[in-house]
Amino acid sequence: MVTKKIKKTIYQHQLVQRGDHVIIGLSGGPDSVCLFHVLKHLRQELDIALYAVHVNHRFRPGAAEEDQAYVEALCQESGIACVPFVYDCEAIAKELGVSSEEAGRKARYASFRKVAHSLEQNGVDPKNIKIAVAQNAEDQAETVLLRLLRGSGPDGLAGIAYSRKEEGYQVIRPLLDVRRAEIEAYCQAENLKPRMDHTNSQPIYTRNKIRLQLLPYLRETFNPNINDALIRLSKIAAEDKAYLWQAAEEEYQRLLRPDGQLDLEGVRRLKRPIRRRVMMKALEVAGLSQDITASHLEAADSLIEGKTDSASLDFPKNYAMRIQYGSLRFYKKEADSKRRLPGARLRVQIIELENRDQAYPENAAVFDYDKICQCHETREIHLRGRQAGDYLSLKNGRKKLQDFFVDQKIPKQERDGILLAAIGSEVLWVAATEGGPLKRHRYSEKYKVDQGTKKALTLEILCEI
Repeated sequence: MVTKKIKKTIYQHQLVQRGDHVIIGLSGGPDSVCLFHVLKHLRQELDIALYAVHVNHRFRPGAAEEDQAYVEALCQESGIACVPFVYDCEAIAKELGVSSEEAGRKARYASFRKVAHSLEQNGVDPKNIKIAVAQNAEDQAETVLLRLLRGSGPDGLAGIAYSRKEEGYQVIRPLLDVRRAEIEAYCQAENLKPRMDHTNSQPIYTRNKIRLQLLPYLRETFNPNINDALIRLSKIAAEDKAYLWQAAEEEYQRLLRPDGQLDLEGVRRLKRPIRRRVMMKALEVAGLSQDITASHLEAADSLIEGKTDSASLDFPKNYAMRIQYGSLRFYKKEADSKRRLPGARLRVQIIELENRDQAYPENAAVFDYDKICQCHETREIHLRGRQAGDYLSLKNGRKKLQDFFVDQKIPKQERDGILLAAIGSEVLWVAATEGGPLKRHRYSEKYKVDQGTKKALTLEILCEI
């Protein structure tokens, strides 16, 4: 029965493909031992390679070492590689300022990623690496109730996903449709004798309190089938979540401009449920996919709906949103300060023109050398950022660089990162860098090459831009 359920879940949700390398988190408890045993017997049918990762959290001195020995022996008997890790999770919790539970989770997933990365270095395509964790149907019910108590939105009520990408690797949960009682019966029938963690029967963590105190109370007082109700809620919420995210993805693509920013007016017209998902999508593309709270999104909504022409909002981990010039941009603030490319250098060449079809270096800025000599005694050209007093000669005459940036709608926060080639305060070349706010190079009109040019001055920026 358990094997059939797991197979059905794997095929229904396409959790593995033929040729996959599956890393299973094997604690030694009933859930992970059950999943390990089933996958071991299905590996030929599924055509997968199986690896086990065991993490000793040092939460239970003595017992933790016995757990590790049990897992290593189980893997050795099965002919499956086991990679053990040892962490002082209490110390990690204090260092990071998180709960012991969260520190343990971070340790486990760090271990999974290390093994996955090792497989990748040995030539395995990341798409063929799966991390299998043994969360069951009761875990789903507990998660939904926990998130409800914390005030989660509809997406949170969808509970634990069958499959989700985390930091580049797919995490799968083949046991999610199997009840705890079924798992225990399977282990007994197969004479597996898993390790029992006595802390699971103590109300010392929030999740334990929900399982040991709150759910029994709700079951006895309100609904004997409370677990079924919570699991059903998670499935309904998951369907709604999938539909809303699909709609948000379509709107994101529709409103996305070539420069990577979003059309502000279009975002304003979106209904809040779609708009918030569009913002989360934009933050994910920028690099932030966690720690985004409802309060962050509410603050962003207020700015967007406020009809302001210019505003900014900070998100966690140094990410930000900026409204300017009819655009909405989500970005990591560090990126702007690094765009000046400290390793960049300028190559300067003087070329005698033999004919009008003279070939110049690719991507070079080209000027009339003699015209520059007539205007500047010193012809030392510097590659730098902007300075006070900078100006650029355009068709309509001299223009302050600051005014040029305003005309080009370059946000103030990004102007310091634009590369300039200049003699003194006169800018010859405003360089458009990849990912930068300026979309095409601009050159001084004063020194353009024309029919009378005899010598050309070429400038090239030597770095990856």
